[in-house]
Amino acid sequence: MTAARDAKFYFANLGVDVARCATAAIDGNMERYAASRARAIITLDHLHHSGRPEAYEEGLLLMRALEYARADGRLEDFKKQLDAVIAPFALTLSTV
Repeated sequence: MTAARDAKFYFANLGVDVARCATAAIDGNMERYAASRARAIITLDHLHHSGRPEAYEEGLLLMRALEYARADGRLEDFKKQLDAVIAPFALTLSTV
């Protein structure tokens, strides 16, 4: 597996983890939110070691955006935008 493929894989997985966080927060399930956030942090660490620092930086921004959307009560909008960002990665990975 190449570094670029690893970064795509981890970024796509981070997106799913963050989407789970958003869904849990929307549902008011803070236990599930905390578990999903813990998974996201682990995935972010894998992304950090993928050899693509720019992907890691984007992952950090994604995590921050989740927190901002949560604080502003805009998680539904955030999820729609997140889906648009993550979908191409998922599609690419599904055809490999």
